[in-house]
Amino acid sequence: MRMQLKIVIFLALISGVLHAQPAIDSTSRAPIDVNFLFHYYQQDGDHSAVTGGIGTQQLTDYDSRLILVIPVDTIGKLSIDAAVNTYSSASTDRIDSRLSSASSSDIRAALQLGWEQEQQAEGSAFNWEVGGSIESDYLSTNLGGGWYRPFGAGQSALYLSGQAFFDRLVLYFPEELRDTVQPFIQTDRRFSYQFDFQYQRIINRRMNVALSGGVSLQEGLLSTPFHRVYFPGEALPRIERLPGQRWKWPLGLRVNYFTGSRWVLRLFYRYYLDSFGIRAHSLEFEAPIKLGQGFALTPLYRYHRQEGADFFAPFEGHDMAATYYTSDYDLGDLESQKFGLGIQLTPLWKRRVLRQGRGNELSQITLRVVHYRRSDGLRAWSAGSSWGLKF
Repeated sequence: MRMQLKIVIFLALISGVLHAQPAIDSTSRAPIDVNFLFHYYQQDGDHSAVTGGIGTQQLTDYDSRLILVIPVDTIGKLSIDAAVNTYSSASTDRIDSRLSSASSSDIRAALQLGWEQEQQAEGSAFNWEVGGSIESDYLSTNLGGGWYRPFGAGQSALYLSGQAFFDRLVLYFPEELRDTVQPFIQTDRRFSYQFDFQYQRIINRRMNVALSGGVSLQEGLLSTPFHRVYFPGEALPRIERLPGQRWKWPLGLRVNYFTGSRWVLRLFYRYYLDSFGIRAHSLEFEAPIKLGQGFALTPLYRYHRQEGADFFAPFEGHDMAATYYTSDYDLGDLESQKFGLGIQLTPLWKRRVLRQGRGNELSQITLRVVHYRRSDGLRAWSAGSSWGLKF
């Protein structure tokens, strides 16, 4: 019933926005872009944060998403991004001692509205967006905007963007601690602010590069109340406790090299550090290969190495006098690898609906399968597809 209600609300919002737009002659307007995305993810491991760094991490997630980009006039576009995903998790089912409880599965719904407008005289553009998401224990709203400006005869470009998130959590505690930990939680709010930049440069006809970076700040309740932490010699666990503020500083470099008409090499490096003490290096490689008219394969590989947070320790590995503590292996020392293959087909099908009208086009289909493995034993598979339409 909850899922049906959320879907009805989102469809009503989308319908209202569409009917509010002025009619545009279909023979003169730019095409409407429609993208359907479907994603499946499955993982398993033995270091659940819900049970203190031990226990199953089994999780299955199904995600469906619809993205509409609607030209309103010659310089403005409206975007609508709606998503619904459902998941089942064996680890969150251990919040209570009774298995198969309500915490074992959940539904998340999200809606994002955006506007982009070009400044034709300068070649620049700006955009704004507003949206939110909801699930049983989480409500989030956000707003943001960005600005793009080319310069140097179109050989360079700068993009600046900012976003703010305002989250409210429903506080769920481990069953055995519900009468003892409530006074230690001072807020159920979380605020996140993010600023990013990207500088793009065309080096020559075969190579272009992009330098990106940013800074973000999180404040409020940054720990997860139903994550247990076990200390040596204590019969009962404690709940995870993290600082109320976190700064993040990512920096990245992307290089695209066109070897010819059939092959593109894409290389991306990212360095990350934050005020929790995490330091990380990521290297990602993609090599799209055009095998024929409208058909391409994209092998991909990603390597990630991370130094863990100052507050992380495994099961019963914390100092009794520690102020902050977690046994969430996402915040620990780790190495991970990702292997994948993508297939892209485009264009597939065109059909003119009216003799003098605009033709419909199935512009592309993309399929991707990825395997992920981590040094702590976590293993995951994901499969996704996207379908692009123009009409």
